[in-house]
Amino acid sequence: MKILWPPFLLAFLLLVSINADADSLKQIVGETEVVFVEEANLSFKARVDTGAKTSSIHAENIELDLSGDPRGKPISFDLVTKEGLSRKIKTHVSSVIKVRTSEMEENRYVVPLLIKWHDSKKTVLVTLNDRTKMKYRLLLGRNWLHGDFIVDIDKKGD
Repeated sequence: MKILWPPFLLAFLLLVSINADADSLKQIVGETEVVFVEEANLSFKARVDTGAKTSSIHAENIELDLSGDPRGKPISFDLVTKEGLSRKIKTHVSSVIKVRTSEMEENRYVVPLLIKWHDSKKTVLVTLNDRTKMKYRLLLGRNWLHGDFIVDIDKKGD
């Protein structure tokens, strides 16, 4: 006897199968992870934050030509780890975004950085921010997680 499956059920099963395959390719990260910022040749203990749209990193001594639109202009800054290790970075401004914090609203420069975690390397846009009062100098937002990672808050990071 041959079983005939309704077309909507076949489509549903196919969709579930595709999503399961996509999720199985994703790596599981904890709520904190140690990542490596290639341009700076520095490791950062980072907080993974699914509530943050964009990743953010602590930057000091930001130098930029402030005349006109900053997009595409060269920018240099120091990345500084919690341990005090520092490296000068030179790149370009991708954009400027307005960020609302619990204290105020401010404009932040956005730059591309290559972030490595285990065997994964990913260039993401990162806002430059003063994070000296924060526990983590690097916050990894959804733009880093997207398509590659799933967060398990019970997993202990590196």
